Parts: sequence; structure tokens; C-alpha cells
Amino acid sequence: MDLHIPSLGATARYPGYVAWCRKVESGYRVGISFTDEHALFGARMGEQACRMERYCRQHEDAEPTPAQVEALAREWVSRHAGEFSHEAFVRPALD
Repeated sequence: MDLHIPSLGATARYPGYVAWCRKVESGYRVGISFTDEHALFGARMGEQACRMERYCRQHEDAEPTPAQVEALAREWVSRHAGEFSHEAFVRPALD
């Protein structure tokens, strides 16, 4: 399967396969194993960009200046960058 992140453009595609699937209250939680380190890194960076963009939208004024967006992005990184470290994404998701 390919993970595609449309908001990042047509080339934001990361090959992998479904490694596990678990039923949860609101649907299913799916774990993806990527085919190589490059795909894994790209997918994690794409996820980080999407989360950062969402954070900025939640905290922005109606017409934020580039400086305000930059400040929000830096704030998000200072709070969440550890979640995207190499150690965080190579550990097993299931016990």
C-alpha cells in the first residue's frame, strides 16, 4: 500500500504494508510498516508537518503574519519534536 498525504503534494507517497490492525471504539487503528528507512522518514516528516499545520490553524488569528506562523511552528516543535525522534518511531507500537 502507499500512504499518500495530499496536502503535501503529489509526490508525498510512502510505500509500506499493513503490519497490524486493531478494532477500537471509533473504528480501527492500523499500524503501517514502511518498506525502507527513506519511506519511514518521509512519512514521519509528513505527519509532523500536518500536525504542525493543524496546531498553527488552531492558534492563529484570522490573518496571521508569517512571523506569527513561524512562532507557532517553533512552539509546536519545542513541545512535540521528541515524539518524532528516531527512538520514538523505531520502537514497537504493540506490546
